[in-house]
Amino acid sequence: MAFQLKADEPVRRGLRRLAAKQLKEARDQLRGARRPSDEAIHEARKSLKKARAIVQVIDADAGRHLGGSRKALRAVNRTLSRLRDADAMLGIFERLRARMPQLIGEQTFTRVRRRLAAGKRAALEKAERRDDWKHVDRHLRALRKAAGRWRQAHGGFGALERGMREAHRRGRKALARARKRQRAEDFHEWRKAVKALWYQLRLLGGRSRRIGRDAAALHRAEALLGDEHNVVVLCGVLASDQSVCHTADDADRVRLAGDRYQCEMRKRAVQAARGVYAPKSGAYVRSIKREWK
Repeated sequence: MAFQLKADEPVRRGLRRLAAKQLKEARDQLRGARRPSDEAIHEARKSLKKARAIVQVIDADAGRHLGGSRKALRAVNRTLSRLRDADAMLGIFERLRARMPQLIGEQTFTRVRRRLAAGKRAALEKAERRDDWKHVDRHLRALRKAAGRWRQAHGGFGALERGMREAHRRGRKALARARKRQRAEDFHEWRKAVKALWYQLRLLGGRSRRIGRDAAALHRAEALLGDEHNVVVLCGVLASDQSVCHTADDADRVRLAGDRYQCEMRKRAVQAARGVYAPKSGAYVRSIKREWK
């Protein structure tokens, strides 16, 4: 079922329903296996991100009874992110090689790929030794139970309005900083704001073509920024272990390939989301409210 509110249900109740559903799906993906598959971890992370987006909406609207839910969500996300990052670095390095084979030689590609694969195995083994999967399961079970108690101040579109305005304002400011400074950390902050607003628009899915169009634009931008961030993580790993590349020239060529790819992803992300962030935040949310009605 799509991640969206039903037309015939109160918004506040729908948010709690969707949060509980996503937490259950995340738990189901990770249960029953000593070591969850890459696909299971990926799907669980997607469900967890949706639940976190709902918590942000509820929290923005004077949310009550959230208790330790935000802390528990962060703990689960850290565990899954470490493992997903290891897999994502392998994927982005293979993409860089495919796009720029003239910069990344065969020996360098083989050596770096072997190092990244070893890092991924080590991360999974560490998670097993620390019983991370038991801790994650316990957190997700408690979070799903807690979701039924979450409360916020307003009903109808008012339950979404403040959170949407804050997410749009954060994204608008982060975009301006990123375009001015061109720093990886600024683009990463913008990506988080883009993702928050994207999930909020998805909650209203099917309401209008305009909402669907904006959600699609943010989805494209978020995916591009995700690739950009994966390059940042990859280069950080290579910089911390200079023995991975055979020579300094090899390391420089990998970084050059990463820089070129980052520039392209940033430019395309800005182009994709520019229309969403052109209006001021108050005006944008009022327009979405009219579409919702």
